[in-house]
Amino acid sequence: MSNKKIIRLSPNPQDFGHDCDDLDPQLFASELPVQHTHVYYEDDNLGLYIGVWDTSTMVEAAAPSPCDEFMYLLVGEVEIKNSKTGTMEKVQAGEAFVIPKGYDCQWHQTGYLRKFFVISEHPKEDIPTTPVVEGIIKLKVNNSSQMAIEDSTGVEIEPTNTPFVIKGKEPAQKYLPSYKDHTGKFIVGTWHSEAFNSEMQPFPRNEFIYLQSGSLVITEQEGDEQVFTAGDAFFVPQGALCSWRSIGDVHTFYAILQSS
Repeated sequence: MSNKKIIRLSPNPQDFGHDCDDLDPQLFASELPVQHTHVYYEDDNLGLYIGVWDTSTMVEAAAPSPCDEFMYLLVGEVEIKNSKTGTMEKVQAGEAFVIPKGYDCQWHQTGYLRKFFVISEHPKEDIPTTPVVEGIIKLKVNNSSQMAIEDSTGVEIEPTNTPFVIKGKEPAQKYLPSYKDHTGKFIVGTWHSEAFNSEMQPFPRNEFIYLQSGSLVITEQEGDEQVFTAGDAFFVPQGALCSWRSIGDVHTFYAILQSS
């Protein structure tokens, strides 16, 4: 039996904000902000870190990003400056985006900001000289059964395979990736599915999910059920035994890290 469990993320973890992060002044082009981090999941061998983070007003020092990071903004807004061109790209609360590893950029933010984050930073992988994309990648899902992705990549990426063994009628499911890292193991995108039931099975990858619309019922091996509705976020570790069920259509953002 697997001892891996599904983790529900709260935007307001218990005791969040009590302990401030220790900050290096060299990482900032502004006065030091006040920041807090709550990590829900970490795997140093994979370089995978998932949690909630907040900050007061700040400007970071310009530098190539040391990791691939998917973010969903809960509160606030930020502008990401391209260090080479000076172009500013804005992201606001309710939007999801990726900063690619190696992208030379600078974080500019006025006012309070809080986010969910998924960081992929494998300890044995160097920062690439050239990032996959010279810019941030913004994701968008519309409310119909048709999927739409807005990004700045212009890069074609192969569709992501479904992780489910379906019970009964096969639903229409679409995994539409917007970003894939240099290794091909860290993938971010959007997912749409019609109503479906899956078999109880080991989940084949590490996957963070933010539910845009619809609902999901996930049953774990002991029979415990977790119900997720629009606005919920959760993480499924690779190998977790679970079955999935949705009554109607669902739309999500996802961030996947496939371990060896």
